Amino acid sequence: MNRIAPRTVAVQTVGCRLNQYESERIVAQLAPYGFQRAKPGEEASLYIINTCTVTHRADSNCRNLIRRAARTNPNGRIVVIGCYVDAEPELIASLQGVDLVLGNEHKDDIGRILLSEFPEIFESKTPAGCVPVIDEFFEHNRAWIKVSDGCNQACSYCIVTKVRGRLVNRPLAEIIDEINGLVGHGYKEVVLTGVHIGHYAYRKSEPHIKNLASLCRMIFTETDLYRLRISSIEPQTIRDDLLDVYAGMEGRICHHMHVPMQSGSERILKEMRRPYTPAQYLERLEAVKKAAPQSIIGADVIVGFPGETDEDFRLTRQVAESGLIDYLHVFSYSDRKGTLAAGMPGKVRPDVIKERNAILTRVSDDLRERSHHRQLGRVLEVISEHKKNEHGGFWGISGNYIRVKLPGHTEWGRDIVPVRVAGACAEYVEGEVGG
Repeated sequence: MNRIAPRTVAVQTVGCRLNQYESERIVAQLAPYGFQRAKPGEEASLYIINTCTVTHRADSNCRNLIRRAARTNPNGRIVVIGCYVDAEPELIASLQGVDLVLGNEHKDDIGRILLSEFPEIFESKTPAGCVPVIDEFFEHNRAWIKVSDGCNQACSYCIVTKVRGRLVNRPLAEIIDEINGLVGHGYKEVVLTGVHIGHYAYRKSEPHIKNLASLCRMIFTETDLYRLRISSIEPQTIRDDLLDVYAGMEGRICHHMHVPMQSGSERILKEMRRPYTPAQYLERLEAVKKAAPQSIIGADVIVGFPGETDEDFRLTRQVAESGLIDYLHVFSYSDRKGTLAAGMPGKVRPDVIKERNAILTRVSDDLRERSHHRQLGRVLEVISEHKKNEHGGFWGISGNYIRVKLPGHTEWGRDIVPVRVAGACAEYVEGEVGG
């Protein structure tokens, strides 16, 4: 029987890139105490489940990870942290095997808390004044940087504002220092992440950092980062000054944006409390494509929102097929306890929601295939992923977020290499290395 190292930690993450970043920060906080990260499938002395509660499926995934941890090592300590805890603390605490539940507000103090709660798995206290440093993103060749947390938008269907609170932007100096550290460890691509990054500003100590465009310019000035990627961004925050940066820093900024739509019906958008109309949404996408014509744009869509009629759904499909969107993330509406939408009348039947989801998924598949065929003959700058494809080779991601089947069986690590696209299908493109 293999003996488990006394200080091994397995961190499982459900949900968004913000959660993924915070998981790496948790690991960085535990490193000074001597904790080593367990490899996938290995037993650990400490399990941390970083949770999400944006949908019922996310809730279910979190519970499954808790059960799996309890089976893997019944004697290990299980800590559940994050959004699902903030939404349902009593439920999580009642699950078999759970030793401790912590809300989002405890993520930056988890080392001290765990030392107090489980001293038996700690051999010593961390040195005074030790600052956690993220220099590794587990099994990822790209890095994420948290620039803000929380949201002030309060959409009627969304629980995020309840579990993460109001918008708080991170100090500029911390962001720059962290990016420089990651560049020093070989990272070539960094993804800006947060709940509502389009409202980034840090005028408190840096009056000139008045928006996301200012932050991007400062990153390009103060770091040697090869390329920067903007993650999900609300359409109303894609302002002209940001598009100037987007167009003017070709090569250092990824020509890809994920812009949540949620619905193509103006009536449903009002019920959702989304601050734009379908026409305004499309105008912003047109501006992105004008700034960088080879941009790939993705969109989130919710089907089955309370009161959604066949006509509302038709309008959503019409926006999806406008020619400005290249892929969709389709979500089936589910009530989130405590949200306005949960109490709204006119709930859509589950079979109708399922059918609408299937229709938009097929639309997305078609849009993605078209975007792949537009890459034929182009040279894309590609970074490899750890995940292998069905032929034993590796997948890669281009600057404009095209999935690339890499030639050969070599994983390039954090390097970004040119690939000339020679073939395209619905799922990916492929080609040869070199321009």
